[in-house]
Amino acid sequence: MRLALFLAMLAVAPSASAKGWPQPALGESDATDTEVLFTFDDGPNPVTTPQVLDILKAHHIHAVFFMVGEMAGSENKKVPGIVKRVLDEGHVIATHTMTHADLCKLKDPAKAAREIDQGKETIERVAGIDTVWFRTPYGVRCDRLEQMLAERHLDHFHWDLDPQEWKHGNVDRTVKYVTGELMRASGRTVLLMHDIKPVTVKALPQILQWIDEENARREKSRRHKIRVLQAPTLAIERLPKGLVDWAADATAGLRWLPHGLASALP
Repeated sequence: MRLALFLAMLAVAPSASAKGWPQPALGESDATDTEVLFTFDDGPNPVTTPQVLDILKAHHIHAVFFMVGEMAGSENKKVPGIVKRVLDEGHVIATHTMTHADLCKLKDPAKAAREIDQGKETIERVAGIDTVWFRTPYGVRCDRLEQMLAERHLDHFHWDLDPQEWKHGNVDRTVKYVTGELMRASGRTVLLMHDIKPVTVKALPQILQWIDEENARREKSRRHKIRVLQAPTLAIERLPKGLVDWAADATAGLRWLPHGLASALP
């Protein structure tokens, strides 16, 4: 059994609810500070994804990129280099089906299964790594989908905040929603954005600037801060201590986390 698959089987997802996926997406947290995990769907895009990466790099943030197979497998010559950069800069690559299809509306179960499998295979071929993190398009949930994920030892990685910037394209509305929700948030929060959208490129720096300014205000009043939760850090927390110790010895400080161990989530 491949290590990535073994690690995925170790992960414990929150208990399922009757409707939708459970929230908080990462389960209950004992974190003192408010923590936010940045995740980006639907890429890679040869124009906008590098811009998102530039912004994240400037702020020392490691995110999760849920890639679509047809985007990662694009004939655009820039795409393989972008995928490599995502890994080299410490982010985590995950899968988001082959064509971004609604897996619960597809009438043919075999077609739904191919969406998952071909998307995963394509992304792994381009990235040169195994992946076990998965997010279903539109956040849909149905019995058939849950069965397919269980058969593949995959868990749906849901979100808590969705500014829907992909739909309305309004920068101010996106920033207002995200900052307003983070102002009230506690514990751990998963933020969903889309690296294929120009609105995301414009809104992201404003959101990060607001976090810095809000933390400065909170420091003066001795309130708990808003901390960015790094994807590889979260993966380490989800691993059994013995396995973490072994990986540290075997890999000289977990330098390969974004390429391997980080796939332990959720």
